[in-house]
Amino acid sequence: MKSFLSSIEEKVLLYDGSKGVMLQKKGLKGNEASESWNLSKPDEVKNLYSLYKNAGSDVIQTNTFPGNRITLDKHSLGDKTYQLNFEGVKLAKEVAGDNTYVAASVGPTGMILEPAGDLSFDKAYSIFKEQLRAIEDAGADVVNFETFTDLNELRAAILAAKETTSLPIIASATFNDNSRTLSGNSAEVCALVCESLGVAVVGANCSGGPDSLLEPIKKMHLVASIPLSVKANAGMPVLLNGEAVYKQEPDQFSSYTKEFVENGVRLIGGCCGTTPEFISAIKKELDGIKAPNLDMKSGSTITSAFNYLVLSKDKEYAVEELSFKENTTVNLLKNGDFYNLLQGYKTANMDYLLIDFSNMNESFDVGGFISTISFLIKKPLIIKCESIEILDKFLRYYPGKVGVVLSDNTKIPLSQLKHYGALILNDELEPITI
Repeated sequence: MKSFLSSIEEKVLLYDGSKGVMLQKKGLKGNEASESWNLSKPDEVKNLYSLYKNAGSDVIQTNTFPGNRITLDKHSLGDKTYQLNFEGVKLAKEVAGDNTYVAASVGPTGMILEPAGDLSFDKAYSIFKEQLRAIEDAGADVVNFETFTDLNELRAAILAAKETTSLPIIASATFNDNSRTLSGNSAEVCALVCESLGVAVVGANCSGGPDSLLEPIKKMHLVASIPLSVKANAGMPVLLNGEAVYKQEPDQFSSYTKEFVENGVRLIGGCCGTTPEFISAIKKELDGIKAPNLDMKSGSTITSAFNYLVLSKDKEYAVEELSFKENTTVNLLKNGDFYNLLQGYKTANMDYLLIDFSNMNESFDVGGFISTISFLIKKPLIIKCESIEILDKFLRYYPGKVGVVLSDNTKIPLSQLKHYGALILNDELEPITI
């Protein structure tokens, strides 16, 4: 069998549908962790995988979505995190055989990242790392991070996968009616940041029915050069007798298939409420659709967590500069007075903010500075910095795609800049290819 990456470059692959709704029909209770069935009722889980394979799925997704230690601890299963994830993948591999790919499903932690919440970036990273080790050990073909509502938590997951495994990565977020995540990240920014970090596929899932994901997918298609994925719900659920019921029919659901494929989707399936009948309906639609070639978009892009900018040498930009060559700004930075340092900048009037750390080597709270600047400055950033420590931390924790000016004094390795998806610029702030 060809690799997952080779196959998705050639054609549209058919994903599967929901796991939770199907297992509930088999007796899974509301207070049970669905992953527990990977150990207690493996035959039921394998049967579910088989139903989707028989419906035509090219890719089976594992029953491991909220299988991280934080979520499993709520069910007193945290000490079985590795085993539950390993078995979820192993059961899928037994069903998949030699002609179906296994995508390990990994969802968010369920906690809110700092500064809005209590979860640190490094803690999120370690939580994903634990789950990912089991997934790779069990032989998954690809990892699918899905239903993320915070781009920076998704970044933590992607970096954990890059630095822990050799698995190809699918990165998928869920969006509101304005094509933004719950944290305010736009669909375009999600696509650009994830692509810059080297994921194989980026996309959208959950939200509402397929109509709710058309706009986010179209926005991603405008900026992304990699394949897109989409997994919508079976419409919006309604409560009947205290139970969430999805009323959309398979034929109505699958009628959006052609438009998704025309907008860059190479991996399509279903999320909450969908069943093998939905997958069969999509398969019928796909049989008559030829996927267009993927378009290469401009790579000269920088982003904040909320906005993006395509840099061009033919345009003039409104630029604000924050320099740390003077004692006043350096002291504010060292003292952690980030609000006063940044409050005077009018983001509405700038295209990007240029931060010049120069050869500064004074210690300061880099994480706190990043949290504040991410919140107050919603336009993209370009950085000049000679300190490896400052630049490495900034690129690791900043929830966007940063432009980095490469000068003779830049000491950080190019491989590290590329690892974090930075856009490398020359002294004239023009994008350069290394």
